[in-house]
Amino acid sequence: MDDGKMNCLNRPMRTAVMRALEEALADTKLRAIVLAAEGRAWCAGADLNEMDDEEAEADPNLQLTMTGWLDDCPKPVVAAIQGPALGGGFELALACHYRIVCRDALLGLPEVKLGLFPGAGGTQRLPRAIGLENATNLILAGKIQKAQVFEGTDLIDEFSEEDVLTAAIAFARRLPEGKPPRLRDRPVRHPNAEGYLALVAAAVNANPARLPGQPVAVASLLAAAIKPFDQALAEEYASFRSLRASLASYPYRHAFFAQRKAAVVKGLDPATKEREIRSVAVIGAGTMGQGIAMACAEAGYPVWILDSDAAALARAQERIGEYYYAQASRGRIEAPTASAFQSRITAVTDYVSISEADLVIEAVPEDLAIKQVVFESLDQVMKPGAVLATNTSTLDVDRIAAFTQRPDDVLGLHFFNPANVMRLLEVVRARKTADDVLAGALAFGRRLGKVGVVARVCDGFIGNRMIEQYLKQAQFMVEEGATPEQVDRALERWGMAMGPFRMNDLAGNDVTGAIRERRRTEQPGSIHPTVPDILVARGWLGQKVGRGWYDYGDGQRKPRPNSELAALLLKWRADNAISPRRIGDTEIVDRCIYAVINEGAAVLADGVAQRASDIDVVYLTGYGFPERTGGPMYLADTIGISNIVRRMREFAEGNHGDSSFWEPHPLLCEQFNTFRNLRDFGNRE
Repeated sequence: MDDGKMNCLNRPMRTAVMRALEEALADTKLRAIVLAAEGRAWCAGADLNEMDDEEAEADPNLQLTMTGWLDDCPKPVVAAIQGPALGGGFELALACHYRIVCRDALLGLPEVKLGLFPGAGGTQRLPRAIGLENATNLILAGKIQKAQVFEGTDLIDEFSEEDVLTAAIAFARRLPEGKPPRLRDRPVRHPNAEGYLALVAAAVNANPARLPGQPVAVASLLAAAIKPFDQALAEEYASFRSLRASLASYPYRHAFFAQRKAAVVKGLDPATKEREIRSVAVIGAGTMGQGIAMACAEAGYPVWILDSDAAALARAQERIGEYYYAQASRGRIEAPTASAFQSRITAVTDYVSISEADLVIEAVPEDLAIKQVVFESLDQVMKPGAVLATNTSTLDVDRIAAFTQRPDDVLGLHFFNPANVMRLLEVVRARKTADDVLAGALAFGRRLGKVGVVARVCDGFIGNRMIEQYLKQAQFMVEEGATPEQVDRALERWGMAMGPFRMNDLAGNDVTGAIRERRRTEQPGSIHPTVPDILVARGWLGQKVGRGWYDYGDGQRKPRPNSELAALLLKWRADNAISPRRIGDTEIVDRCIYAVINEGAAVLADGVAQRASDIDVVYLTGYGFPERTGGPMYLADTIGISNIVRRMREFAEGNHGDSSFWEPHPLLCEQFNTFRNLRDFGNRE
């Protein structure tokens, strides 16, 4: 197999493989067949570009034709596996009679992450190869694991220490005459398969974040254990086709393709040579600076972390050491690996020490005057060609670039906290950012394992510009009569990873307070909630001080109701002549989520985001938006733009706060009036 890429099983690949297999079967001089591959992958699975059209069903079909042919082939077929064998590719390997595998080959059935489940015999053959419980865990989690994990199971016939094709041919030559063994002929061994899978099904169904393929996979695994193979296999395929056509599964594939699209930058020549980044410096030893330094060290970069405060540097080094010690103690990483990560980070107190770094990332407080001092200093000492990045979450990157004599070397790299864990990286393309700098920054993000999304300069870029409206609506509703606990509970039940008030307390209420103050200065007449300002004035800044919208006793992160907040709200409403009203969970969710969608339309129309799907990627990977929705812009189409527009006009009447915000953005009205899909806006190249 060799398509020059990942050997995905599109129709041309399936046709070519079947033609070759038929020719090998017909050749009487051959007594065994080796199915091998060129390139980085043995087979990365089905071609998702075909997944939702008739090409996926076209003959030769993986589920009905190819795996069945391999089952019935009288000549032994040996899979020579190197690199990834995933999804349908792994199922193809399971249908082969023998598997010779490199130890570092990657094996797995990740279909549940695409809103599906294995539909080409994966739930039938895998439990026969590695045991029911191991197969269940692998399939329900969509795990991809190194082949060496499966040593000693019927999945692996032999490991190849060198060239896998040579080893597979040698293995095939040693095979005895006679009918080759098939996984389908082996029983699913388990002392109580029905009882075990009943417990698994109960756990899956009790999980509000369950993936649509998980319950179906459990049922198919049960069929594997208690029904004849052919019957269970037919049921698996029927269930797969039904799930694939369901509305519940589409958002997951949308998210997959959205991430791929996000990597394509409009106006950037794909042949652009990347600005090379081999070393990194981080300015600022606070929490964000520490996280960025760790993310870079874990990706293999040597890192300098600079702070003029030697005590702050010492605290940073101590916390980084504590973090890696804890990770190693819990078995999440090996102790030598933890030590290697930590050793790549060097603490320094002067700019001259970092002058040879290829990339500098500023992570100092969100104050333009402080950032000006940093960038003027960097401009003086950094070598020519060094990339200068700011981690600002809201400030004007063009103004920051103007603090230097090299604005073409400047861009934004907005990490999300904790920076060594969160997947999203907003790459902010300033007006003068050079193409090779942008390309280099995207490559840097990929090496860090981040999902990079390009944004243009505006206040808050994509994510924070939209989340500000979400937070404002939550705070307005508390002023109107809701409680923080009710708002958080409603949104978390809906699917958000964290409610807005827990999010505020985690980020720090002083942070959002500073943004409000800047808004009032820059946008006189703008309307903002005022209760949050009272919290800041009282020093209720959130988790870091033990009290915010919630109480956090004895340094615990688990929130408890703030015992003084109810009285504060009662007095504030009385002072402002606001009669508290009962606010239902539906209104809470609609106001917060539709605020995100309305502002997302503005972000899109302003060209801050390249395409609607980029916004979805930002919210799915950086803001805890539920995967089942496909992201806010995909969700808007699912709900129906007309329904959203009507609901927003209801919110404009009678609610406390800024009623003008609820005038639907013209882009939403355009999509409504012309019956176009918002999700396609910006995708038309």
